[in-house]
Amino acid sequence: MSLTEKIKKIIKVIEKTSIEEIEVSSFWGAQKIRLSKKSESSKVVVQQSSQPVVEKEVVLNEDIKKDESLVKEKQVEPSNDDIVEITSDSTTNLNIEEHLEYQKAPLVGTFYAASKPGEPPFIKVGDKVSKGQTLCIIEAMKIFNEIESDFNGTIVEVLAEDSNPVEFNQSIFSIKPNE
Repeated sequence: MSLTEKIKKIIKVIEKTSIEEIEVSSFWGAQKIRLSKKSESSKVVVQQSSQPVVEKEVVLNEDIKKDESLVKEKQVEPSNDDIVEITSDSTTNLNIEEHLEYQKAPLVGTFYAASKPGEPPFIKVGDKVSKGQTLCIIEAMKIFNEIESDFNGTIVEVLAEDSNPVEFNQSIFSIKPNE
């Protein structure tokens, strides 16, 4: 039986379940399928579950049985301790995100919010910035590069943490452009 036929059989079996993800791999003749499903509480926007994702691994043999015992599901019932109400103390309106610009890191390196340790940061949330203004420093290969703003506007959020690495093209600041 080919791998394709095996997968089709398994798909027929799991169509009757609530499995959300299937990963199929074949390496040096060993064929492996990983199935996962999320708990019901993680599908609700205002609730968050601390239950882990239930994952099952199935190693295929040539003698796959044609019954539904191949995939067993574990039902996870969330308790009241697992439900967290999401609230926002911020006065930021969610619609504002549609109009934000993101200052991106132009290189890989270490993000620094200030020119020296203990100094105040170049900018903070709520500060007005203009194009060309220094926002931070990214150190790469012992060279300290001043990162300048590409936008005129107000800093909404600092997305990188001080003294932590940043990747190329990673968003490091969100800026609400001036109108």
